[in-house]
Amino acid sequence: MVTPVTPDEANEAIRAFMVAPVRRGRPLWPEEQAEYEELLAAWATAVQGGSHASPSRYALNGS
Repeated sequence: MVTPVTPDEANEAIRAFMVAPVRRGRPLWPEEQAEYEELLAAWATAVQGGSHASPSRYALNGS
């Protein structure tokens, strides 16, 4: 099921993704780039007020 998120929750998920020790200081690998783009899409949807902001793997509201 798709879970709505707020822009702040999406921003926090993007920050956490980007500072993860395994990717700090290097370019994103192709699979990481795809994941990052999903996070950006979730953020964009949340900013626009959409009710289906992200795939369930990015349920960012603590569920």
